[in-house]
Amino acid sequence: MRRALALVGVGAVALAGCSSRADLTEGSATQHRTLIVNGDPTPICVAVATTVAQQLAGLGSRPSLPPREGMAFLFGSPSQPSFTMRQTSFPLAVVWVASNSQVLGSTTMTPLSNDAYPPPGAITLAVELSPQDWQPLAGTAVTLTLGDTCSGTVTAGPPGQAPSRF
Repeated sequence: MRRALALVGVGAVALAGCSSRADLTEGSATQHRTLIVNGDPTPICVAVATTVAQQLAGLGSRPSLPPREGMAFLFGSPSQPSFTMRQTSFPLAVVWVASNSQVLGSTTMTPLSNDAYPPPGAITLAVELSPQDWQPLAGTAVTLTLGDTCSGTVTAGPPGQAPSRF
């Protein structure tokens, strides 16, 4: 999905901070991490979007999202980026996480919408996943972090392209 901040210029600056915490370079494979909720590992595996290009592409231009998979967006410093669903044809829940790993809330986003979905406060992590995968966790989730490496199939960035081709 194409990620964009309300103002493109602000978006480029805000997202540039994300890449400073990246564990990967653009030429390396997508990293997948287990979602940890309230200190407990879940069966959800997320692709980590570590470059600005990967974050802008997000989960867009895909026909679907496999069950128990999603994408994580790391921000180097607390910020308030807005997400859109312009090129995403399936619903997503985005979970907003503050710098102390506290879940600030979640938002269900409408497929193919041009609406901007801002977080309720400054975040350092956003996680997109299917609303069906998030719903059983939403009522009790107080903290959310990324755990160990897992075997996911979703790639960060445009589907069908190696990360180095952004």
